[in-house]
Amino acid sequence: MGWWEDAGFDVLVDEAPRDWLARAEPPVARPVVAVPQPAAAPVPAVPIRPEAPAPAAEPGLPDTLAGFQSWLATSDAISMPLSARVAASGDPASGLMVLIDLPEAEDPASGRLLSGAAGELFDKMLAAMGRDRQSLYLSAMAPGRPTGGFVDRAQGALFARLARHHVALAKPRALLLMGEQPSRIFLDLGFVEARGRVHDVSLPGGAVGAVATFHPRTLLQHPQQKRRAWEDLQLLMKHLG
Repeated sequence: MGWWEDAGFDVLVDEAPRDWLARAEPPVARPVVAVPQPAAAPVPAVPIRPEAPAPAAEPGLPDTLAGFQSWLATSDAISMPLSARVAASGDPASGLMVLIDLPEAEDPASGRLLSGAAGELFDKMLAAMGRDRQSLYLSAMAPGRPTGGFVDRAQGALFARLARHHVALAKPRALLLMGEQPSRIFLDLGFVEARGRVHDVSLPGGAVGAVATFHPRTLLQHPQQKRRAWEDLQLLMKHLG
């Protein structure tokens, strides 16, 4: 657990909504002060929308996990080179799926997600949980690394649809959403707002419990947030039992 021992609790982060997978601005430290805000509708209790039916399975996409994995790796419906794509890894039967926004710059060359410094930190986070990469299923919402790390709105809409289908096929018992965009797509909340509780995400076949936390790249930039991330991982472990 040494990855978070140097961290504190006294810095807040704020990542404003932006284009789907655009790299977020670094969180900004700010004092906790009372600021008048315009009246807003209260955030409903979890589950977010219990009255909403589970979405239907996506038409036109493979209906098995193995078939969908192959489709992601080869389909020309995805406008990015095959060489830029990085497959999901780990054990889909583990019960835990981890979702990030997109591969890191070095991932296509290495052939695996989170292969650089962010990956080293990710592995330490898993070790603190008593896990490794073989005891979960790791995927990115974007099937590969887009040019410049930027996904436009049209691509983003497609990748959101694919990510929902991917999670529905994997059927995890728990979903760890790392970073802003996975949280917004699955919870309709930024991850800062979504942290601290388990959300029910409706999928074809049933609901899955989801926990939002920091992406490892954000923790590298803002190590004072590591302890908050550890709180999120503890919440996830409690949910998994």
